Amino acid sequence: MDRIVIFDLDDTLVHSNAVREAFACVARERGIDEALMTRTLDTLPGRPAQDIFECLGLGPDAAQAATTRFLARLDELNGEVPTVPYADAHATLDALAARGCTLALSTGSPPERARRILENEGWDAFEVVLGSTETCRKGRAHYEQMNAATPDPRWTHRAITVGDSPADMRLGAEYGVPIRIGIDRDGDPRALLAAGATHIVRGLADILRIIPT
Repeated sequence: MDRIVIFDLDDTLVHSNAVREAFACVARERGIDEALMTRTLDTLPGRPAQDIFECLGLGPDAAQAATTRFLARLDELNGEVPTVPYADAHATLDALAARGCTLALSTGSPPERARRILENEGWDAFEVVLGSTETCRKGRAHYEQMNAATPDPRWTHRAITVGDSPADMRLGAEYGVPIRIGIDRDGDPRALLAAGATHIVRGLADILRIIPT
């Protein structure tokens, strides 16, 4: 069976201080309490920037303006702060590609940043790369895009989602993804399990023993 593995990007395949610093910059500029911003990011990992700003109380227009500023600052920081792949990312992706898995990326980052990271790391096995824009944000819109592009209406039954965010787990459950792997590097998987994770791992390499060959 051809398996489709849907990966998150930040804090799943790569890590960088650029995202947090870009959020902190917008918080300072708009008078948002930085401690509240940090707590919100910890509570809602992997969510698109506009969702974060709306959760902080900004209206839709203000949240969109804050998102635009966040993305601009993130683009600046990406040239200053390196994005680093997790140590087991390359070997894990190579192993899945060798098994014939279809690799997909669904991220809250802009598609340009996502493609740049994949290119820099040499991760050319990804057949689907979905970033977030003003008109198509990570979440249901990404699944609907994959629905439209996939002739098999039951493709989600062959899918596996891998991410560090409870939102990734909930979305996978909503769309009938049977294997939902939560990456917990902090030692507290409760939020992932409550959101519907079927498996918890501490590192990427651990997913290889879960995904059927």
